[in-house]
Amino acid sequence: MLLFALAGCGGGNTRESYVADATKICKATEARVKALGTPQSFTDTQLYARRAKDAVSDGVDELKKLTPPEELGEAFDLYLAALEARRAALGGIVEAADAASMKRLQEAGSGLDVANARAKSEARRAGIPGCESG
Repeated sequence: MLLFALAGCGGGNTRESYVADATKICKATEARVKALGTPQSFTDTQLYARRAKDAVSDGVDELKKLTPPEELGEAFDLYLAALEARRAALGGIVEAADAASMKRLQEAGSGLDVANARAKSEARRAGIPGCESG
């Protein structure tokens, strides 16, 4: 669960506090998603995608509270946009699983792969390498 203290998060805009705060949020989100395990059926996939989407949504909401250093503001906005694409892709997986459509599930999974790659790249550009894996 994404129940962690955010004391100090978003309070300063030094590069160090921004990186530390963003990394803390990303690691908590990543741990929450990893704890879901690997889905083995459509039913598992439905539940997994819903819970993963919730975790990503919570992480995005927390990241939006941060104030990046001015020089990283644009890159951070692009990172947040990439996370929104990840959230949308997870929504597509939920819809495909609800429809029991393997074709749509594969397409949505491909979309998620693209969104994940973009998020990784944008995290690096935003100066938060600790967010590249989650």
